[in-house]
Amino acid sequence: MASLLDAAVAVGLDTFTLADVAVHVGVGESTIYNYVPGRDVLYAKAAAAVFDRLDIDADADTWTDYIDVVAQRAVDLAARHPGLREYVFSGPYEPTTVATFEALIARVRRWLPDLTEHAAFVVTSRPILLGLTYLGDPVLEPVTPWLRRALLHGLATALTNGDVPPTPPTSWRSKLRSTD
Repeated sequence: MASLLDAAVAVGLDTFTLADVAVHVGVGESTIYNYVPGRDVLYAKAAAAVFDRLDIDADADTWTDYIDVVAQRAVDLAARHPGLREYVFSGPYEPTTVATFEALIARVRRWLPDLTEHAAFVVTSRPILLGLTYLGDPVLEPVTPWLRRALLHGLATALTNGDVPPTPPTSWRSKLRSTD
């Protein structure tokens, strides 16, 4: 399976076909179906394997600096791997991706122990998604770091003022585990 994932990444997350992957690993296309039922599953697994490379360890004095660093790393990773952005936006997410968000949430909650898990998910995930939104846009990509820092500043101000997002009836985990 690892060689199939590597091949999908090498060919390109955004463009690979099962035939391309088969050629890359030197097997018949039908052999791939012994490991995955189709391209969508191979894409999710390969994109998750790339997302797993996101370095979420960073020395930072504040949670906003920490998330800013991780968000920029996510942008850099997605820039090197076209097609990763779509995975981060839409999934379907592999368990390792959920685990990465759990680790980010835990780290932010060390700075903000009274923050609910849901609110911590919001303040960790939205700056990352904002960073990825304008990737490749020649007009807006250059201002994205500023937009991300502005968002983080606004989130920090809101939290300091006691303005916390309401907790919805379903967990953020159910959203990440959905295939919608």
